[in-house]
Amino acid sequence: MMVRTRNFFLVVVWVILVVNLWRGYSLAQVDLETERLARWYLNYASYLIDVGKYMEALENYETAYEISRRRATRAEALLSKAALLSTFLDAPEEALKVYQQIEKEYPEKEEVALYREGLLLFDLGRKEEARLVLEKYLKFYPEGRFRFQAEALLKRLLIIPTPPPPEIKVVRPRVRVRLAKGIKEILIKGTPVCNEILGCNEAFLVRAIGRELCIGDKRVGVSRLCFRGSGPLKVESPRKKRVRGKVCVEIYQGKLLVINILDIEEYLLSVVPSESPASWPLETLKAQAVAARTYAYYQLLHRKNKPYDLVDYEGDQAYGGVDKEHPRSTRAVRETEGEVLVYKNRPILAMYMANSGGYTADPKAVFSLSKPYLRAQPDPESLKGKMARWRRVFNIKEVEERLNRIGIKVIGLTAIEPVEKGPSGRVIKIKLIARNGVKVLRTRTTLRRALKLPDILLSSIKKNGDQFIFEGGGFGHGVGYSQWGAAFMGKKYTYREILFYYYPGTEIKKLW
Repeated sequence: MMVRTRNFFLVVVWVILVVNLWRGYSLAQVDLETERLARWYLNYASYLIDVGKYMEALENYETAYEISRRRATRAEALLSKAALLSTFLDAPEEALKVYQQIEKEYPEKEEVALYREGLLLFDLGRKEEARLVLEKYLKFYPEGRFRFQAEALLKRLLIIPTPPPPEIKVVRPRVRVRLAKGIKEILIKGTPVCNEILGCNEAFLVRAIGRELCIGDKRVGVSRLCFRGSGPLKVESPRKKRVRGKVCVEIYQGKLLVINILDIEEYLLSVVPSESPASWPLETLKAQAVAARTYAYYQLLHRKNKPYDLVDYEGDQAYGGVDKEHPRSTRAVRETEGEVLVYKNRPILAMYMANSGGYTADPKAVFSLSKPYLRAQPDPESLKGKMARWRRVFNIKEVEERLNRIGIKVIGLTAIEPVEKGPSGRVIKIKLIARNGVKVLRTRTTLRRALKLPDILLSSIKKNGDQFIFEGGGFGHGVGYSQWGAAFMGKKYTYREILFYYYPGTEIKKLW
């Protein structure tokens, strides 16, 4: 009897051990999957910065921070977020708060955060605060990796600053538009097309062979070539497009980077009809011209250390080249020449989307950053436009497969519930209830991305048998200017009234 009892006891112990080992293995797998997903969001945020989508990058850093359980990943997300806020989003105060959070919660990253805080305060001209932080850095890290930089900044703080130069009228700028990246060759045609080294010809085939530029198979011994024409140049890269200005080709990360450099007003001649149909009211086209000009100028000012200012597709601003130009949109650009939206004398980040769905979004709710000129407010005119209301239906298996495809492991999905909404009604976070657990996630970076929903302005999420039914409104992120709303406002309001409605508190200044 004792032997049987002992054997039974050993079996129970063995079963408990196996179950615990399996649980540990399962938890490790979940952690690995979650960490892999968090790393994807960090990398994707870097790509978004590369193409000028700063608010979206911020949202991805937030997502990585929220889902990761590794201190190193969370600290990296915070450091990247702070750099983004200060460099590209004109939000230094928010960046300083993030650096201070890192110093308190992640002592292993305190050195980096402390130095960057001091550098940011120095750049802001807050001399006394910068001095205190930099001295604190040198006290805590006398042999730190940034000690020489910190010492140099402290010395510069002792120099009496010279008075700022008088304000100079802005010279009409030129923008650098990325046409292609990571390609092996490009064909440039013209009547003719000319280069100061190679002379003129009807066409040049530029290739990347190794780390050198070649015309055909012949090496040219330079790392950058620029081409001009007496008229527009035609590029095939692989998309075909005719463009104004000059086209420059250079080796970038082992392949070709193709940049179109042209006058900002000439750039807008293509952007406005690419973004808003030329048949829309003239006042609407003028509003689009000012918004697009402001957006381009903002990017130009914030990307001086980048190889280009803008990309040529909708991820930034649609730029179809000369063939998209139209007399009506050209008139809108000409009649608003040099006009830029400013807030406290600084160009704004003039975000816009296709349709707000009847209510514009608060960027604080959607992207975790407030801008005083971007607010949640009713937008009834957008309800008359396309994509004001939509309905999408997916079966449960399809939802699971699409979520799994982007790294969110879901097995036995039973419900999707809104958890957090912004003031516009947009569902900021959702809860996935499944057999393998409950997950609370950001809607835009997870569910919207997986299902390609037009917007997160969801009026309802219903489950009907083996289907999920999503009903909502709007197309895009919902922040700022609504193109469809402006289309109908242009019938009875001026372009200034349209812009001041969507960007409250701003002014329009003629900068060139």
